[in-house]
Amino acid sequence: MVSNIDAKPRLQSGYVWRGLGAWNFYFIAKLALYLTSFIDFNIFYNLVFAAFLLIPVPSNIVHILRNILALPAAIALLYYDSWLPPFSRLLGRSEVLQFSNEYVIELLLRFINWNLLGAGLIFFTAYLFFSQWLRMTAWTVLALVLLALPHLPRMPSLSWAEPTETTVQLLNVSAEKPLAIAQDSGGINTLLNQELELFYQAEQNRITKFSLPAADATSFDVLLLNICSLAWADLEVSQLTQHPLFSKLDIVFDNFNSATSYSGPALSRLMRASCGQPAHEGLYQDASQQCYLFDNLKNLGFTGSAALNHDGQYENYLDKLKSAGFLSAPMIPSESKPKLQGFFNTPVWGDYDTLKLWWVDRLTKDEPSAVLLYNSISLHDGNREATADGGSRPAPYAKRAKALLDDLETFMAELEASGRQVMVVLVPEHGAAVKGDRMQISGMREIPTPEITHVPVGVRFIGAESATSEDPLYVSVPTSYLALSELISRVVSQGVFDQPKVDWRALVSDLPETQAISENEGTVMMDYQGVPYLRLGKRDWVKYVQ
Repeated sequence: MVSNIDAKPRLQSGYVWRGLGAWNFYFIAKLALYLTSFIDFNIFYNLVFAAFLLIPVPSNIVHILRNILALPAAIALLYYDSWLPPFSRLLGRSEVLQFSNEYVIELLLRFINWNLLGAGLIFFTAYLFFSQWLRMTAWTVLALVLLALPHLPRMPSLSWAEPTETTVQLLNVSAEKPLAIAQDSGGINTLLNQELELFYQAEQNRITKFSLPAADATSFDVLLLNICSLAWADLEVSQLTQHPLFSKLDIVFDNFNSATSYSGPALSRLMRASCGQPAHEGLYQDASQQCYLFDNLKNLGFTGSAALNHDGQYENYLDKLKSAGFLSAPMIPSESKPKLQGFFNTPVWGDYDTLKLWWVDRLTKDEPSAVLLYNSISLHDGNREATADGGSRPAPYAKRAKALLDDLETFMAELEASGRQVMVVLVPEHGAAVKGDRMQISGMREIPTPEITHVPVGVRFIGAESATSEDPLYVSVPTSYLALSELISRVVSQGVFDQPKVDWRALVSDLPETQAISENEGTVMMDYQGVPYLRLGKRDWVKYVQ
């Protein structure tokens, strides 16, 4: 007696319902990854793909051809549902092709999640076992339909009553005028889009005003230490939060948001620190001259310069400096022996060596006040320790981070011994994502998560007459570059280095607060009522799962 369990229903026209076959595992596995937050799951595109695979076809040849065509579509759909950056972003970053071979291999190995592969093997074995008795296509389609039901458009109301409204309080809206949002207007997605737009509108009106110091004010220098790949989360993983450098700072911004996770945008945001936070696209548009921090300081008599511990070729950093107004070439210690081999197969020099070179040159000049932008990539992912034979060996992040902090502490001690007045500002570009999470592997920074953009910003006043307390003064409100610009403006206008007694708490009181919103091209992270939300491209907002 022949069983009819596996018989394929045949339509009158000769077309056969063949089911999903092995594609069942594709959809079930993706649903499992989605429910555990390892990927996203676009309901509409996946339903369209499933419908394409289910359409009855007349022959095995057509069925085979369909499966061949479906394979690249399945890979593309899986990539689209992942948290990886849009493929167009990768094509637009030709510098990725110039990564060192060691770094490429390291990145590829990070993508392998051995625990997830083990779980996948167990899942696949269970699928093969149950598929002997169950019609898996029916269960797969049922799961897809159940997942799609909450996303179906609601039926229009049959009553003539006006749509009800819900009053909500957005973060950038006065409590006296809460915003009314219709209940059928898209829920949390519409609310967050409106909140983001209100944020941009409010930021357009914020600006730091600089005023000339008193005629007899003592001149001093401003050093901006713009460090790549240094966040509080990286320090915690590396057990360096208690490094002596931080205890010697006078002011610490412990809730500072860098607003991006890439070096180019970070430089632009620092340069435009004297105005409110623009959208990512706004960084590539002209801004008011009052927005540029270095220009404001130059107008007050500060001579601007830059120094790098790298050659500035990656991501055209030198060109970005020129567009930011640095007409003279930055100081690069090209004659010194490099300490690291960069991820880009280029030399990376020691931080102390580079800063010392600039300082020696600074002491030979009669300029009363100077402002330095120092950029370091010592902590960038993929850097390796340079060896005497011209090769390299692995250099763990914690080892490099300790060396950098030690170098900065040594350099500050040298500044203090010189007897000159210097305002040193530690302002990292972004973090290194040393730990990684479910949505991003270690070292990947496409999504500017709080673990990447929450950076340790601090200020030290070297040579000031009025000493601060032994412990740093903490600024704990949400801040970003505008608060830093405002602090520098106050230090200049109030002649902090001249006063025998400074009210340090008054100096940092009422600094501009900035909501934690971070962006890269096509990616936005926003903290709303204590919950991080993510928007990729034109997709809806989703809660970021760590």
